[in-house]
Amino acid sequence: MEKSLFTIILILVTIAVQATDAQPFPTELGAMQTAHTLGKGGYITSIGVTQYEKENISETKQDVIIGNFEELRILELMANVKLIPIRLTYGIGDHLDLILGGTLASGEAKKIVRDFYNTGDMHRDRRAYNQPVFETIIGMKYNIKPDVGDGLPTISVGGEFQTGFTIDHTIDKKFSDTSPADGASFLGVIPYMAITQPVMPDFHMHAVIGSHFFSNLNFFWQIGGELELNEKIWVLGNYSNRIITNGIEIKRPTGFGLRYNLSDQASLSVNFTTAPGIQFNLMLGGLSKRITIPKGPAEDDFDLPF
Repeated sequence: MEKSLFTIILILVTIAVQATDAQPFPTELGAMQTAHTLGKGGYITSIGVTQYEKENISETKQDVIIGNFEELRILELMANVKLIPIRLTYGIGDHLDLILGGTLASGEAKKIVRDFYNTGDMHRDRRAYNQPVFETIIGMKYNIKPDVGDGLPTISVGGEFQTGFTIDHTIDKKFSDTSPADGASFLGVIPYMAITQPVMPDFHMHAVIGSHFFSNLNFFWQIGGELELNEKIWVLGNYSNRIITNGIEIKRPTGFGLRYNLSDQASLSVNFTTAPGIQFNLMLGGLSKRITIPKGPAEDDFDLPF
């Protein structure tokens, strides 16, 4: 029996305090980035809890290192852990953000080698290895085309480096690591481009395209939107074809929520997503001000000489 990824509702609560002369710009929309940056001195601190539960019982033999020798054995995964992602995003320039973070884990994750001594007993002859689970993250996002009120999209490019130990990465239904005693180390690189387009004053669209380099290459895309209900409340929505957490791929998470503008410098948003976990973000200060191009005066405003 194989249990699929345990899915619960993600509640994303974001408190934003920003130095702006209009509405705060969101630099994140649920599980996706937007093209906006924090501005010099702004920062976001976030901590989350993601429940991950899986029991992968396989009948396929694969190469497993036992001692100093590589043998064909059946390798299984049993995991019931809470992933705890922690991040700090800091605006080191008016258009450049630095992202630092990591993911810790609490719970139990084991790789089990069946028929360890090659006795033919698949049920009692087993060896279990506890698995390390954590990652560190460093990334940057640069706003190459800011919002200057010209009606054109805001564009940013970014990238993240992720490294650590994961527990559930397979190639052709076989675990990528052949040494369960040492854990499964990984190094991932995620370049992306984010685009934000105000379609109307009360409706903004966001999109992200990128790729994830791990043991193979996976492209991903995300799309989201914001709709203003009134001066204080915005409706939020986003969809991703895949996201990567601690080297684990989560497919097709969908999110929706609300953002409430407490003032010109603060907002509170709640986002629900069909992906595991609960996350809290705190955003403070420094977001670049909205630049608008003033309209020319109407013809009636001129004192015509005739």
